[in-house]
Amino acid sequence: MKKVVNAGIGGRSFTVDEDAYRRLDSYLTLFKSRLKEDSPAEVIAELEERIAELFAAEVGTAGQRVVDIKLVDKVISQLGMPDGSPMPGAPQPEEAAKPLRKLYRDPMNSRLAGVCSGLALYFDVDITLVRIIMLAALFAGSLGFWLYIILWIAEPKAETPAQQCELRGLAPTAENLAQFSKR
Repeated sequence: MKKVVNAGIGGRSFTVDEDAYRRLDSYLTLFKSRLKEDSPAEVIAELEERIAELFAAEVGTAGQRVVDIKLVDKVISQLGMPDGSPMPGAPQPEEAAKPLRKLYRDPMNSRLAGVCSGLALYFDVDITLVRIIMLAALFAGSLGFWLYIILWIAEPKAETPAQQCELRGLAPTAENLAQFSKR
């Protein structure tokens, strides 16, 4: 018989066995210690949300299964550490499917609203090319102006590290989340 703990992870409640809880707690503590000093708590919150998503996908919404050490090891191996090194004692990461890109405005490389930068990252083209095309459409008539305004309204802004990863088509691993923390 094993002892279980009710744990709140990423705003969700999970039943975790004691060994798995200790492993997850040591992972989060080690992760925090390897983050750069200028990285905000936002990265940790994003990481916990991602862990909760992965747990929920495995356990299901009914919450009848307990999160065990195998599941914690699987999640840790998927996420990794912020500096790219593996978690001591955890299995090596499995090859994950390529994440899907999502269209966002990119505030990191924006001139006005980040529309052109977001389009360039989404379509994986040079940002200068997208800006020249947008500028040519603006001078060609009012179509360019209205296209920019519509895209400004329609594209959400990539504000969180997870959204920055989705914009670039990167997996939301711990290393990638730390890379896009507020600078």
